[in-house]
Amino acid sequence: MKDTAPPSDIVIANLCQTLTKQLQKQERDRRLAPVKTVLTILGAGAAISAMILAPGTGRVIAPFLKSESDWEQWKHFNPSYLRRTLKRLQDQRVIEIQEKNGQNVIVLTSRGKQKILKYSMETLGIEKPKRWDGKWRLVLYDIPVKDKSLGDVMRQTLRTLGFYAIQDSAYIYPYPCFDQIEFLRSYYGLGDYIQYMLVDKIERDLAFKTYFNLS
Repeated sequence: MKDTAPPSDIVIANLCQTLTKQLQKQERDRRLAPVKTVLTILGAGAAISAMILAPGTGRVIAPFLKSESDWEQWKHFNPSYLRRTLKRLQDQRVIEIQEKNGQNVIVLTSRGKQKILKYSMETLGIEKPKRWDGKWRLVLYDIPVKDKSLGDVMRQTLRTLGFYAIQDSAYIYPYPCFDQIEFLRSYYGLGDYIQYMLVDKIERDLAFKTYFNLS
């Protein structure tokens, strides 16, 4: 695959927000602080002080967390399990402590962001809004012949996501999906091989509207 720059923090955050919604729907009991859920909450931008990792804080974690600005994101977890998960992730160098706005907080490392990409690939989806905005999202890709297998994987991925093929290596979708395409660009190392376009009008689009059940 072609080497590309890692996804931006904004793309990671948007992916994590989508992942968080999906995980909240799937999990009935989040008190055990599963790794995937903790990482996606961190990646979505929810802050948590590095004080939770300090020795001797085990018995005072709960009242401490309640003072956090992002308490709503963390209150579902058993504090002791949350601390244990964070300690394990720190040992694995998936998270680290950084100073932000005068406070030491826990953030994802590059390794942690790669884990988010892996999780995103497993649960990647596109949220359907209540109303269509009348615009088409056109995705084009031109992958070299030597990477034919990558082209096949990309084609299958777009079809799985619900895209409609209007030509070979040209797919459309009616709803916003820029973050998902950016993710695929990073995950598969596509770089400039893939292009996302927002199109106001496509001629003879009745078949497309019918396919997507649009009025």
